[in-house]
This record gives sequence, C-alpha cells and structure tokens, in this order.
Amino acid sequence: MSEKNIELVRDLLEAFQQRDHERAFDFYDPDIEWDATTARESSPDLADVYRGHEGVRTYWRRWLSAWRDLEFEIQDVRAGEGDEVVAVIRNQRQWGRQTGIVTEIPPYGLVFTIRGGKVVRWRIYADHASALEAAGLEE
Repeated sequence: MSEKNIELVRDLLEAFQQRDHERAFDFYDPDIEWDATTARESSPDLADVYRGHEGVRTYWRRWLSAWRDLEFEIQDVRAGEGDEVVAVIRNQRQWGRQTGIVTEIPPYGLVFTIRGGKVVRWRIYADHASALEAAGLEE
C-alpha cells in the first residue's frame, strides 16, 4: 500500500506543479483536514486548520492571491509510519502578483495521511527534519 500512497502524493504534487489545481481535489477526501498551524511564523495569515474541500479552497485562494506564479521541486517522497507519506519540497519561488518580485521559501516538508486512496489530512512543516519526525522517520 505504501508504494500506491507514494504514487498518489507524487501525482497530486505534479498536478499542482502543472497548475491543474482542480485535479488535486480528486485526491482529497471530502472531509480532509488541512493543517497549516505550524506555518504560523512564516505565514501567520494562513496558520489555521481548514476542513473539507471548501476549506482547502479558502487556503489556496488566500495563498495564491498574492502570487502571479510559483514553482517548486519535489526533492523526495517517501512512506512514513502507517498511512503517512512525507514530501520534501525545495527551491520554491513565487512571483508577486502586483510587483513581480521573486521570493523564495526555504526547504520544507509536507505530511499526508492517506486512507482509502484519498488524502484525509495534510500538514506542513517548516523543515524536512520536522516533517520526517512527524511521520516517524529520520533523515
């Protein structure tokens, strides 16, 4: 099952990279918990728990409204304990919607909890080590 979950997360992230934002909802459980509380330091306006598809859309509307474009690299995707998958993201850059100024985000990690072939929980972590630890892994 872990290989299938890893592939699901890769497909989800690749859809986002290709700007196919609606396709991502094919991967989310209708009752998904989108936990951005650990991003309080870097994105205080977004640091909250969002629920369901509408909650995720609210999160992305808030985040993407500031940026004309963004890009990132998927450094690694691996299975954690149980139903968890960790994605390590690096080289994320985004261009300001109004200014065009490029900003960069330090490498970070995402932990996805998958059940029944759907993402039921998403969490963001400020660095790779924290995400790996949260999923029961070590660097």
